[in-house]
Amino acid sequence: MPDSGPIARPTTAPWHPGDVLLAGAGFGLLAGGIEAVAALLREQVMHRTLFMGRDFYWQLPLADGVTLFGVALLFLIPSLVWPRLRTPQAVIFLFGSFAMLAVALLWEKIHPVSAGLLAVGIGAGLARGLAPRGDRLRRLLRLGVPGVLLLLLALAAGAWAARSAAERRRIATLPAARAGAPNVLLLVLDTARAWSMGLYGYRRPTTPNLRAWATRGTLFERTLAGAPWTTLSHAVMFTGHYPTELSVEWDRPLDASYPTLAQVLEDAGYATAGFVANYTQAGSPTGLDRGFLHYEDYPLKPLSILRRTGLWRRLFGIDRVAQLVGRRRMVDGLPATEVNARFLGWLERNKDRPWFAFLNYFEAHGPYLPPPPFEKMYMGKPDSIVGRYWGRILRLYGPPPVPTPILAESMDAYDGAITYLDAQIQALLLALSDRRLLSNTIVVVTSDHGELFGEHGIISHGNNLYLPVLHVPLLIIAPGRVPAGTTISSLTSLRDLPVTLLDLVGLANPGIPGHSLTRRWRAGAEPDTLVATLSYNRLLPRWPPSPILRGSMRTVILDSLQYILNGDGAEELYHLGQDSWQVRNLAALPAYRADLARYRAAVAAVGRH
Repeated sequence: MPDSGPIARPTTAPWHPGDVLLAGAGFGLLAGGIEAVAALLREQVMHRTLFMGRDFYWQLPLADGVTLFGVALLFLIPSLVWPRLRTPQAVIFLFGSFAMLAVALLWEKIHPVSAGLLAVGIGAGLARGLAPRGDRLRRLLRLGVPGVLLLLLALAAGAWAARSAAERRRIATLPAARAGAPNVLLLVLDTARAWSMGLYGYRRPTTPNLRAWATRGTLFERTLAGAPWTTLSHAVMFTGHYPTELSVEWDRPLDASYPTLAQVLEDAGYATAGFVANYTQAGSPTGLDRGFLHYEDYPLKPLSILRRTGLWRRLFGIDRVAQLVGRRRMVDGLPATEVNARFLGWLERNKDRPWFAFLNYFEAHGPYLPPPPFEKMYMGKPDSIVGRYWGRILRLYGPPPVPTPILAESMDAYDGAITYLDAQIQALLLALSDRRLLSNTIVVVTSDHGELFGEHGIISHGNNLYLPVLHVPLLIIAPGRVPAGTTISSLTSLRDLPVTLLDLVGLANPGIPGHSLTRRWRAGAEPDTLVATLSYNRLLPRWPPSPILRGSMRTVILDSLQYILNGDGAEELYHLGQDSWQVRNLAALPAYRADLARYRAAVAAVGRH
């Protein structure tokens, strides 16, 4: 019988500990590379939001490599006692399974248990196929892992250098700005509702500094956001378009269909910069960075980079209730002190021309973790005001889905977060005053949306269109441009913010829609149609219950009535002037039949945009 040649047989000799570490790093780099390719396809082909920053192509391989290197270190402890654990079959099976798990977890529709079983099966197949070639694999790892690491470091350094050079070129080629053009500072307090601000009548002194600043500017009492979640609400206040006109969805970024405020100001010679604490929902992958010459979002911090991988994002999560109202931060963010410091540092490098800066703060976002002493400023203290508030919630809406003591603690921390942000804004404005910049700066303080703490039996945001998530603060301070100590009580929309700022700056409107709010302190201003929308998100938890689980929603506010069209066709109509808690649904009353028809027509009209 002819000789068919040598048959490759598995090598059973244990691998050296150094080779085990290289195997962990190598399989991690491979998994991260697959994740990076999948992310690139998601962004460029599927046009989906990445939620992981611009440097994913080198960060994901590095993060997965570090993660599996850590697994290898832990694995070495028992393997030094039982060397048979370091056989090629065992090593390849272990790290092959982990690598495939990282890849499988990219698909959020796959349950983690199913992803684990799939990964184990693929890992077993890899062990059978690669173990006979163990020596060749070890040589490849010894050469490949250091080489890939050097390549990733070169990519990181190259990306930083390229962005810095591009920013310098764009600054150098800006047109000359108009002499005396004012600076523009837009401060967005993410998730800060007007209902919890002393500035708006809340009995706790959460905003003493803003109350003092309001005497120098104009306060809008009834401003509504265009959406109850971050990305879409920011897109509305950046473009001036109705939410129904924009491309933004839960996983889709803002496209280039319409100009943004930053683009218009850049074309007018402004240096533009954004500093984003809520970088997951307002970072550059969302498209909100369009028009900003300088944009800082995802921080270059080890833990933040690790949490962008599938393994860390899915396997190290906590339960949904803790995510909503717990005392641990699930969505990472930058502290307000760092946001301010980054902005002031950028300002030192851009003194020679007018600037537009956008700062997004995150402390008021759940789970509400301001630093001491603000964290416990209101906790554990008798407060008849808050006690009456909780009594009213129970009386009007019944028991909330989360025990009231837990919600009360969360709201105490939330109020502390707003008080902390009030102090940070004070520090920032004083710093600008010390630099003699404040007198020629238009300052806007607002929020993207609010929050619920059991009102309507709902908690959090992004799941309803009731007043507490849409009513946001709006304060404009602009010496000589807006009246000081003025309060505007008519309904206004954040959709009108960009055209208002262009009006105050003195630039012609280049196509951004809306009506300047400057007409609010002039006679004869007509009320606008205020629109907000909320699309169904399949990733929302089924508990606690919320209206969005019935499908996408829209609301229109004309005069003092709010109309809500739910996803299942159910209609709600509330008189905000007489029923700000929105308890009595007027939709079925004959006296409001004509109003209902008018609102249905308005919803249909904005739906056609």
